[in-house]
Amino acid sequence: MPMNDTRKALLQIHFCVLLWGVTAILGKLITLPALPLVWWRMLLVVAMLALLPRVWRGLSSLSTRLVLGYAGIGALVALHWLTFYGAVKLANASVAATCIALAPVFTAIIEPWIARRPFQLRELALGVVVLPGVALVVGGVPDGMRLGVAVGALSALLVAIFGSFNKRMVGHADPLTVTALELGAGTLTLTLLAPLLPFLLPALASDLWVLPDLHDGLLLLACRGCARCCRSRWHWSRCAT
Repeated sequence: MPMNDTRKALLQIHFCVLLWGVTAILGKLITLPALPLVWWRMLLVVAMLALLPRVWRGLSSLSTRLVLGYAGIGALVALHWLTFYGAVKLANASVAATCIALAPVFTAIIEPWIARRPFQLRELALGVVVLPGVALVVGGVPDGMRLGVAVGALSALLVAIFGSFNKRMVGHADPLTVTALELGAGTLTLTLLAPLLPFLLPALASDLWVLPDLHDGLLLLACRGCARCCRSRWHWSRCAT
C-alpha cells in the first residue's frame, strides 16, 4: 500500500527528532567547546560544497536580495547551533534536546508574522501541550545546569525564527546553493562573533582556532551528517504538511 505524503511527513518528523537527539549526544562526546565545534562543522560542509560547480552556477544566478536573505538566515542558523551545543556543554544532551521541544510554541507565534499568514490557535495549542513534559525534564536539573536550560530555550527560539524565514524563501534557489550560502554566512558570522562572545555570551566564549584531534574529527563528520539529514527532512515535512 503506497504511503501518502502526510504519513511520510509524520514519519520523517519522528526520524528528525531521533537524529536531533543523536546529534546532541555526539556533541557531548566531542571534547571541543561549543564555538569551535560548530565552526568546524559548518566549515567542513562549506569546503565540500565549494567543490561542486552546481553550487557556483546557482550562486551566480541569485539576486543580491536573495543572497543577503539567505546569508541572514545562515547567521541565525549558526547562532542556533552555537546555543544548542552550548546547552549541551552547559547542561547535558537530554536537556538541550528537550529544550528544542519549545520550538513549536515559538513557531506558532513567530511564523504567522514572518511568513505573512493567519495566526492559527490550533498550532499554538499543540505547541503548549509539550510544555508540561519540558518542565518535567528540566525542572529537576541541578542549579549548575540552569544556564544550560536558558541557552537551550534561546536555541529553540532561533529554530523558530530561521525556520520561519526559510519557509518564506523556500523554492527561490537550488537547495545545495542555499545550503552552501547559509553555512558559509554562518561560518563567517561565528568568525566575526568570536572576539565579542566574552562580552555578549561569556558562557559560550572560547578560543575559535582549536584544531580537532582524530576522535573529535570523526565525531564531527558523524554529527554533521545527522544534522544535515535532520534539516532536510524538517523542511520537507513542513512543506508536505
